[in-house]
Parts: sequence; structure tokens; C-alpha cells
Amino acid sequence: IRGVNVEGVLKTLMERSLVRINGRKQIPGRPFLYSTTRQFLEFFGLQSLGGLPKLEEFEELTKVGEEDVKIKELAQKNRPDRQ
Repeated sequence: IRGVNVEGVLKTLMERSLVRINGRKQIPGRPFLYSTTRQFLEFFGLQSLGGLPKLEEFEELTKVGEEDVKIKELAQKNRPDRQ
């Protein structure tokens, strides 16, 4: 993941055996390449990585989630007992 510090997240995923180092990219700096493990599939109840949502689907789900949060925040602000 470029431009974002995800060291802690990757460490946790590796400690839980959900991802593993799967080599190095052959570019300057030779960053690690990560892959998911069998435990990842089992943890999320997947038969294969094909069961994961496509990027477009994930982005759409994220938008819906953001809208839900905004609606809840607005509702919280406008509660009669808050005025």
C-alpha cells in the first residue's frame, strides 16, 4: 500500500497468519510483496479470493457506509433532547 504507513496493520495480519511475505518486487527499494494465506480464506469464510468483492463493489459499499454515518450524525445533532 503506497504512501500510507501500514506497518502496524501488516504486523497484526502476519501475527495472525492472515498474510505472509511472498517475495520482493524487482524495482528500486525492492519492497515486500504480500499474499493472503489459507487461514485468511477460512477466517472470512471464503473458498477462494474470487469470493471477495471487486474493487468497484467495495468502493460502493464504502460510500453507502459513509452516507449512513453522515445520516446518523445529522440525526444525533437534530434530536429534540439535544436542542
